[in-house]
Amino acid sequence: MPAAEDSSKTEAGPCDSWTPEEEKKALRKLDWCLIPLVGSLYMVSYIDRGNIGNAYTAGMGKEWGINSDDYSWIVTAYYLAYIAFHWLILAWKVVSLPTWTCAMAMGWGIASILQACTSSLAGIVVLRVLIGVFEAGFVPAVALYLTFFYHRKEMGLRYGLFISASPLANCFASALAYGIVQAKTSIKNWQLLFIIEGIPTLFLAGVAYFYLPASPGQCRFLTARQNEIISRRAVKGRGQDTERKLDFKQVFSAFYDYKNYLQAAIIFCLNTAFGSLPAYLPTILADMGYTSINAQGLSACPYIAAWFVCVGTSMLSDRVAQRGVFVVFFSLVGAAGYTMMSQLTGTAVRYASTFLVCAGVFPAVALTFTWTTDNQGSSSKRGAGLAIFGMIGQCGPILGARIFPKSDGPYYHTGMLVCAGVLFGAALVATVLSVCLRLQNRHRDRVYGKVEDVTSVPEDVADKGDSHPMYRYVV
Repeated sequence: MPAAEDSSKTEAGPCDSWTPEEEKKALRKLDWCLIPLVGSLYMVSYIDRGNIGNAYTAGMGKEWGINSDDYSWIVTAYYLAYIAFHWLILAWKVVSLPTWTCAMAMGWGIASILQACTSSLAGIVVLRVLIGVFEAGFVPAVALYLTFFYHRKEMGLRYGLFISASPLANCFASALAYGIVQAKTSIKNWQLLFIIEGIPTLFLAGVAYFYLPASPGQCRFLTARQNEIISRRAVKGRGQDTERKLDFKQVFSAFYDYKNYLQAAIIFCLNTAFGSLPAYLPTILADMGYTSINAQGLSACPYIAAWFVCVGTSMLSDRVAQRGVFVVFFSLVGAAGYTMMSQLTGTAVRYASTFLVCAGVFPAVALTFTWTTDNQGSSSKRGAGLAIFGMIGQCGPILGARIFPKSDGPYYHTGMLVCAGVLFGAALVATVLSVCLRLQNRHRDRVYGKVEDVTSVPEDVADKGDSHPMYRYVV
């Protein structure tokens, strides 16, 4: 994390202590400014990665003669690039974050708009690769970025609010696509969709450059005293870990930590179901018998329901300081939804089951990301852990992109059963991880003594990371 500017002496005097009211006000102001900004950037990135599904059903596939295998490769190209460049997470530890974020957003926004100009399968595959590269430089690193500002007991709600922008993005994109495909213009509807949905990204890139804080002590929207409060409470919440450099000992320790591989297995399973939703839900709804236009509109409703569930669950998870039990529960909810869709043929009940899928998968994904950052003791290890987590986990959408061939329509039994199976697998692995973490906490309690608050972090945690004897894992 970039070092905070020295603002310990303000108009109000040295900030050696502060009242709970001052801290609450500073934290609330940070929330209202930071979370909407990174959430908006994630929303437009999610729209830009997922609008290929809406464009496909809006006429691009028919006009180009794209078959099911071609479309799978278009979707897969994005994820291959996204996986290959996950290591860019580590750049957030050493570079100017506003400049970096602006460059990444401009990159994927321009590539998204240029999809409207393509006239070949090869051209759109190249652009999807570029979108994947630039988004890999931003989206996976936000979990690391938020840990610079928030304690472990605060991360669930904040990251839940951030990632819940994805169901909102799907809701917004589907509703927007519903209007665009009915527009009468001189260019094709699917081309107009790429242009209209890509423009907001360029605007937000500029906002990020001028407004995104580089560190807890450099927030333009906070007063000098509030900056110091946020900076010092960040040290209390995550330890003294503020140097703008990588600790390679901590980076390498992430590669032989079993937790990172279990959490990667969980997100792989979740992402198999999660990654296929924006690309295939409009197609699945169309194959239920809805028109292309109605499929675009109806696919918005499950996502808005998922937003409410995701935010509420994240808040509850912070309150009880647990992640695993929620990941297990919502994985099972999503699995139940996919199982229903695989076995039932009625249009109404299959549409209702999409609500279970969205309301199950989205909260589970959000809490799994938070769970990963909770249990990495230093920011260098968190960055490496998230890279491992993402590079393995993002292979899930590659599988998800290839299990809904058009030939399996309209019921897609194989794809539904695969998604149900991997979600049951996610629940199983999350249960195993929770048990392992509880056992480690109990062992440290016996050997080193109990810790009153498991979410508290020793101030000297940066050097030892989560191997510090007084560090306790969030289960």
